[in-house]
Amino acid sequence: MLAAFQRHMKSNFPELFSAPVAIAISGGKDSTVLAHLLAQLDIKFDLIHCNFNLRGTESEEDQYFVQHLAKHFDAAFHLESFETEQVAQSRGLSIQMAARALRYEAFDSIAAQQNYSSILVAHHLDDQLETFLINLGRGAGLHGLTGIRARNGVIARPLLPFSRDQISEFATENQISWREDSSNSATKYLRNELRHDVIPILHKTLPHLKTNFSNTLQHLKGSE
Repeated sequence: MLAAFQRHMKSNFPELFSAPVAIAISGGKDSTVLAHLLAQLDIKFDLIHCNFNLRGTESEEDQYFVQHLAKHFDAAFHLESFETEQVAQSRGLSIQMAARALRYEAFDSIAAQQNYSSILVAHHLDDQLETFLINLGRGAGLHGLTGIRARNGVIARPLLPFSRDQISEFATENQISWREDSSNSATKYLRNELRHDVIPILHKTLPHLKTNFSNTLQHLKGSE
């Protein structure tokens, strides 16, 4: 994966090799692997961690894990701590939507304060597929079906072409530790229900789904 990631970075994000950047890192597998990939390419980065204070001591342990990673990579550490439930109630939003809004508001603010050219988010191909299915179910048009953008303002997503399996394999091969978010297994959330219950059936029925979906996504973007 490292060689493919390096080619992808040089072709699509060459500016990240020299510009000041930060990674939005939860401590989970995807964002932690992204940090290790960048480090192996000698790309300098800082870390931004959002603590939404929704999982008690588990949230605190995630924060400490990322602080340790920052020391390991000799990276600056930026912490944003939110009372997410209160914000959700005051704004009339779900917990998930409030957390999303707080996260991206914080990214814009930190990027402006620290003069980061990009903040890197670890969305990948499986996230794209989940987003596509969610938007399809909502009756989205062409723009919605093209999914998550590789670039959106200050946000950059260099892992979008890579699957969850590729990321997991890289983590295993390089003996990378990460934090598991217990809420990711809760199927009360639509995205998690798709991830755990629906998409595995699609993969069983359509074994080449992921590759073909990636091709379809490129066609949709071309049409857009």
